[in-house]
Amino acid sequence: MNKTERKVWFAASLRNGQWKKCSRSLDEIGIGYFIPSSYNTLLFFNTVKSRALSLVNSGKINARFFIDHSTHTLLEVPDKQMDDFIRVSQDPDCVEYAPPGVLMKGDKVVVTRGPLAGVEGEIAEDDDGTPFLVVRVLSLLCAKTKISRENVRLKDA
Repeated sequence: MNKTERKVWFAASLRNGQWKKCSRSLDEIGIGYFIPSSYNTLLFFNTVKSRALSLVNSGKINARFFIDHSTHTLLEVPDKQMDDFIRVSQDPDCVEYAPPGVLMKGDKVVVTRGPLAGVEGEIAEDDDGTPFLVVRVLSLLCAKTKISRENVRLKDA
């Protein structure tokens, strides 16, 4: 490992049914990861680029990386975005995942109170007007959870 390399979150897709084997492998070698519970063909893992490449190239994990088409290299998910996504995904009120574009209407907000304080996202509304906080990971996936408008403020531009 090069001393200048830093750990980042990488996104990869898994084959159906491979998430258990992949999570065991990553646990064994001590690499942090997140697999959304109801979207378990998507893997996010936190390591340095050279280690990520060797894991996939050696067959230690059976995954295909997402590529950032603007840089033509592995897609890296910013730490803050990944942390927010994990927190919303693990919230008991997280009701679904949806592809970006479906729920991306509304204001960008920051949660000011409660267990999700500090999480940044966007406000969306259900058909009946129920407000949701939507957090996305790049253009891969969104998580939404019920939120009270009193617990958010507009994000500064």
